[in-house]
Amino acid sequence: MEIRNVVSTAFVSALLVSAPAHAQDSIAAFYKGRQLNLLVGSAPGGGYDLYARLVSRHMSRHIPGEPDIVVQNMPGAGGLIAANTLYTRSPRDGLTIGHIQGPLSIRQIAGGRNVQYEMRKFGWLGSANNTSNVCVMSPRAPIKTAKDLLTREIIIGGSGGSTTYVPSFLNAVAGTKFKIIAGYKSTNDVVIAIERGEVEGLCGWGWDSAKGNAKGMFERGVMRVRLDVGSEPHPELSKQGVPFVMDLVSDQSSRDVLGFAFSYLVYIRPFVAPPEVPADRLKALQDAFAMTLKDKAFLAEAEKSDLEVRYVSPAEVMKALDKVFNAPDELKEKTMTKLKEAGFEGL
Repeated sequence: MEIRNVVSTAFVSALLVSAPAHAQDSIAAFYKGRQLNLLVGSAPGGGYDLYARLVSRHMSRHIPGEPDIVVQNMPGAGGLIAANTLYTRSPRDGLTIGHIQGPLSIRQIAGGRNVQYEMRKFGWLGSANNTSNVCVMSPRAPIKTAKDLLTREIIIGGSGGSTTYVPSFLNAVAGTKFKIIAGYKSTNDVVIAIERGEVEGLCGWGWDSAKGNAKGMFERGVMRVRLDVGSEPHPELSKQGVPFVMDLVSDQSSRDVLGFAFSYLVYIRPFVAPPEVPADRLKALQDAFAMTLKDKAFLAEAEKSDLEVRYVSPAEVMKALDKVFNAPDELKEKTMTKLKEAGFEGL
């Protein structure tokens, strides 16, 4: 009897040990020799495209079977086309993933035009970054402290998107005095305008882009970061002594609106799969994404390219999404009204 129990226990233990290995073999068999498509909701050369291509060069070796990863750009409507495609038309077999845009969560909550996705029903792999927007200014800007932004007019350039709606939103909610000169074709054009003295600054620039694209200008003192704009302080900016936007407002209502509006910055570089991907394949993709963002070769290339990487897990993303989707209706309505007035895309 005792021998039989020992044999049974050993058999069960062997099954438990072999189950994960069998699952890995099954995933490897599925992916081996296959192509994994990575949709990107922006044009080649932009920030989302850079993150997608960096991830694609390293993630394959962390997926059992090591499929080839092919990046496919699908720009349009602020990432809406790619998100809708991934959610409604892409195969749900684990052979398609996407790098969509964080602000699409706000667009869904607002009932934006043509939204066909549900952010919380994507198969989340996680986010490649958690960052802030920044306001950068020339030494010529007439401010000594962040509080001066509430009393002094600052002439800034805008190139559409966040560089236009963020300063407009801050004017409406925080009481800043930004005078926006719109019409610049790109953020880079605004940066050149700052150096030429045409404008005094730029606001709503993602720190993960700014720190690399304007590294030389920061080093030469052409401009400096004067405000950290996000739902939480950025550790790197805090170390530099950059003031945080919440410190400009004293009433809790305005702080809540700012936190809600910039909630997407926690998952600003989202990587997702379509809904209903088989659980074992989704788990393999989630594990591969996590391992990729901690991979030494990946991090070395990111550092060389001046791309900021801060891994955000699927659980952390879902916590952030639940917080805004379950926010009081009054807060949602107030925030959306202000965003719409500021020109937030798609509202």
